[in-house]
Amino acid sequence: MRTAIARALILPVLLALPLVSGCQSEAKKHLYKAEDLFEKRDLDGAKKELELSIKADPNDLDAHKSLANIDEALGDQEGAAKEYMAASALDPTDQKLLDKARLYKQLEDMANSSGQALDKIKAGNVTEGVAQLKDIIVTTRIPAAREKAVNALSDSIPIIQKVGDQQLSDKKYADAITTYEQGIRAAMLLARAHKSDTLGPEADPMMHSINDAAKAAGTPDANFKLFNDVIGDYPDDKVANMELAGIYLSKTPPDYDTAADLEERGGAPDDQVRKLRDMAKKHRK
Repeated sequence: MRTAIARALILPVLLALPLVSGCQSEAKKHLYKAEDLFEKRDLDGAKKELELSIKADPNDLDAHKSLANIDEALGDQEGAAKEYMAASALDPTDQKLLDKARLYKQLEDMANSSGQALDKIKAGNVTEGVAQLKDIIVTTRIPAAREKAVNALSDSIPIIQKVGDQQLSDKKYADAITTYEQGIRAAMLLARAHKSDTLGPEADPMMHSINDAAKAAGTPDANFKLFNDVIGDYPDDKVANMELAGIYLSKTPPDYDTAADLEERGGAPDDQVRKLRDMAKKHRK
């Protein structure tokens, strides 16, 4: 399939080359060799020959166009971007080449931006890095660029958890709460990007830890909005239901009714739920 696509892309360029007799330039020899390899469905070989052709004659428009098409078919986005931009520079009147060059330049910029965002997260600048990835995922219309941002977001979640764990260990509770929240919201964004009906398990340890940090900071209800947001999107998430139940129990006075409902939805043992309902009845008397 990939070869067939590439064949359809490159043949109009290669077959349009004039037939020559006698002595051929070094660049043209490699260009015709690329055509022969293409006929044999050897895309990688054709790519190498086109690269040699361009090395011999950097201004050969046909070689750049053909190599751009092959790179595109092989999934080499960086290579395709480079060759489309080179071809467009050689023939600025070709609108199709210009459109392709712009598309791949935008793709390249988005990919670089995803990498920069991940680097920020690794450096501990979690909020800014997650915001940058979210912006790419939400705004870009280029599937490949969005995929890179989604992959970077997925890679970022265990890193964010490590940052939060260290902050919790260092008793920087407010910082840990902020970091864990970014990680949980990143997991929510990842689930939406994958069109999943459930929140991934990567969020579970952070949902436990963020409430530990809030309790240690003396603000046990600090994550009330966060867990309501999680349950708003994923009402059957067991961990979120149980953690929110804990927040209701930390209130003064405790809200046993709501906590019982949440724990029941979170899969708590029946006797535990029954105990909470009994406590609710006692407090209503």
